[in-house]
Amino acid sequence: MLVIKKKVLRDLEKFEKWAANRDHDKKKAVAEVQSLLDKAIAESKKKDNENAYLQKEVDQLRKKLETAHDEAIAGYKMSAEYKSNLHMYGAESLKAAIKMTKEWLVDDHSEIDPDEFERYLRKRRAADLATQKVKVTNHGGVGSQPAGSLDN
Repeated sequence: MLVIKKKVLRDLEKFEKWAANRDHDKKKAVAEVQSLLDKAIAESKKKDNENAYLQKEVDQLRKKLETAHDEAIAGYKMSAEYKSNLHMYGAESLKAAIKMTKEWLVDDHSEIDPDEFERYLRKRRAADLATQKVKVTNHGGVGSQPAGSLDN
């Protein structure tokens, strides 16, 4: 019986060692899982912060995009290029309209002399230029009087 007791005690010691190793392995596995979980939570918070930042950036870009078209047009209209193009295209349109009017006069109204019409246009242009020069001079141009002056 003593032999059986010793054998049972040895088996019991082996089982306790096995259980202790198993418990240690279990604790180690739980610690590893907890460590991975902590890392995943930290990474998730980091990604949430990055997403929030990127969402703010996207919102700001959307706001800029909503007004970008109007701002670009306003900027272009303030540029010298726009003023130059407007002047050029306006002059070209006016020349085309005058040409069409002359052709219409010649074709449909033979009683109107095209040369007389041309002289009228030259006089009209000279009068318009003179009017523009007077306006510039009276509105702060060279030689103009101050706004409250009695010498006007």
